[in-house]
Amino acid sequence: MTLLRAAQASLANVTAHANATTAVVTLSFLGEDVTMDIYDDGAGFDPATLPSQPRPDGTGYGLLSLRERVLALGGSLNPESGGGATVIALRLPLLHHLAAPHEEAVHE
Repeated sequence: MTLLRAAQASLANVTAHANATTAVVTLSFLGEDVTMDIYDDGAGFDPATLPSQPRPDGTGYGLLSLRERVLALGGSLNPESGGGATVIALRLPLLHHLAAPHEEAVHE
């Protein structure tokens, strides 16, 4: 669910802010993690200016709430931007331990 929300929030930001002509979403497995990169060739932004809380006008929830979700699952979210392009790089651990109790019961 977090990956779906990450793609939705990131692509909504591309549509609303980036003035991009291209956006690409890449989903991969890397060892025990799943990674997702959302790239756009738009205007870019300074990641250091991301709000630490929603703005008074009610905006600014997108990357803020996404980062909270990802961190709560033991993952990482890294926005990289400059030179007119942006990549939102997300990494989440695979949750193999959710299947472990059932597997142990089957093997006993």
